[in-house]
Amino acid sequence: MTSRIWRAGRNPVWALAIGLPLAALLAVTAGGQSGTPEQSQPAANSKCLECHQAEMEGHRAVQATSLAAGPHKDMECTSCHSGVTAVPHTPAMASPKVDCGTCHPDQLAAYNTSVHALKDKKPGDHPNCVSCHTAGGDPHTIVRPSRDKATYTALCSHCHADVERMGRYGVDPDAVPSYRESFHGKALLRLGNKRVAGCVDCHGNHNLLRPTNPSAPTNRATAAATCGKAGCHVGAKVNFAMSGANHLRLKVKKSMGLHYEELFFKWLTIGTVLFLMGGIALDLRLKVFGKTPPRSGRPVAALISASFLSLAGALVLAFLGSPKAGVVALGALGLMVVAFAAYSFRARQLPKPDAERTFVRLSVAQRVQHICLALSFTALVLTGLPLRFAETSWLNHLYALLGGMAVARLIHRIAAVVMMTTWVWHTAFLFYRWKKSGFKLSSWTMFPTWKDLADFVQVTMYYVGLWKEAPKYGRFQFKEKFDYFAVYWGMPIMVFSGLVLWFPIYYGNLLPEAGVSAAYIAHSDEAILAFLAILTWHLYNAHFNPDSFPMAKTFYTGLKTETEMQHEHPLELAHIDAKAESAEAKDAPKP
Repeated sequence: MTSRIWRAGRNPVWALAIGLPLAALLAVTAGGQSGTPEQSQPAANSKCLECHQAEMEGHRAVQATSLAAGPHKDMECTSCHSGVTAVPHTPAMASPKVDCGTCHPDQLAAYNTSVHALKDKKPGDHPNCVSCHTAGGDPHTIVRPSRDKATYTALCSHCHADVERMGRYGVDPDAVPSYRESFHGKALLRLGNKRVAGCVDCHGNHNLLRPTNPSAPTNRATAAATCGKAGCHVGAKVNFAMSGANHLRLKVKKSMGLHYEELFFKWLTIGTVLFLMGGIALDLRLKVFGKTPPRSGRPVAALISASFLSLAGALVLAFLGSPKAGVVALGALGLMVVAFAAYSFRARQLPKPDAERTFVRLSVAQRVQHICLALSFTALVLTGLPLRFAETSWLNHLYALLGGMAVARLIHRIAAVVMMTTWVWHTAFLFYRWKKSGFKLSSWTMFPTWKDLADFVQVTMYYVGLWKEAPKYGRFQFKEKFDYFAVYWGMPIMVFSGLVLWFPIYYGNLLPEAGVSAAYIAHSDEAILAFLAILTWHLYNAHFNPDSFPMAKTFYTGLKTETEMQHEHPLELAHIDAKAESAEAKDAPKP
């Protein structure tokens, strides 16, 4: 077969029959191609490229491919290098700098009025046409102006994050990290939302002016118009525009009130978490090494201790900004899973407990309130943390899994409404019980008492071996009251600051200039404190304590067994029994 094709190919007739269509096909294909970079250039440029495609006399090579891909691809070399009139050219011909303003006079005029046109204290300090409009500073790689906000924001950040360069001109380099920490910065650079503002949207480009210049779009006199333009914050007034939410770090530097607010929440969070984790550590030490083993057993208690120790390490690493915090946190979760497996194995070996008396601990209304609070809190955490810590990649994936920013924000707001409704419902429930009891304060059993203070001192001394026995508790102990009032402390802060952030233009126009920034700090930092308190203190005392591990069922059954009451609330059990005995004696027939 092959030999027949070969012989046919040697025949002139066959050669024409096959060759002519093939040649036509190749011609059509070649005609549809753009050709080589040199061919796509104007004919007059070919002579220049013969020499300048290679580096010569300290001048970088001209990349023909870059020229062909740029907006100047149809221009001759002499359009910019007009002084070159002969080949070879003299140094005098090549010495004049290319003037972009010849073709772009409006842009050049705007640039000449900007801060970027100031005299350099060190060569190359200020940007020019080449440094902003080329790839890598090569004047022959002019690129079309990018419409991607993340791209030009990164371009601005490259210079403005340079501490040494900015220091020479009195410009604060914290403008870059403060933008990255803002909602606009996180949404644009981390979460891919292209609708939010980048640097140029607020500050301009060619005619960039200092904020102190009355004509600058970020000046106090013009900022409201800048923020309030179509597609942004329509209706914004000066207080909102100058709130500093886009450059919070810079605003905090200038505002003593914001500075102390930030310090307050920082040390409140650190102090509270250290206090709570210290209490957990003391309790776990007793459960592992104490005389009486916990209900789940010492091995399980040891695993729970290791898990909480890992969690404490993860929190420290996260505070220090270490990328290993996530790995250590996963280790803590793994240890808790092992503890659950060990408990399940042990539970199968033990005889089933006998049926015993149960006592109503929570009413149906209280259980529903707790479930609403727990579910809304979980939703708020899942949709809030990815925005608060947008630089954490796995949280970005969580945000995407939830449906992206638009869906996550909707979920966040729905959960906020559920939480606020539950808060109002519970408050009304308290007043209803108060009225039903004849307005007796004793109906509010969560009120702190002097016994709570005494119990705290006694249990602390018991933990460190200075007291022989733990205190006995009534209906609620000081740990439960701490949990309860932590919600009532944090709820007003979260609700009112959240409403400001939900409706920033309305409240930003009404509040003082720093109002939106103050709300952001309060909402963000209080949320972190609440999350850490629930993650450590509440979950431990309610579920992960070795005496109630792996989960206390009261939050959905509303009941506690007699054994649980004897261990956790012996004074209340004694009061219930005494009341029952008194009722029986009263109803008993008289002799």
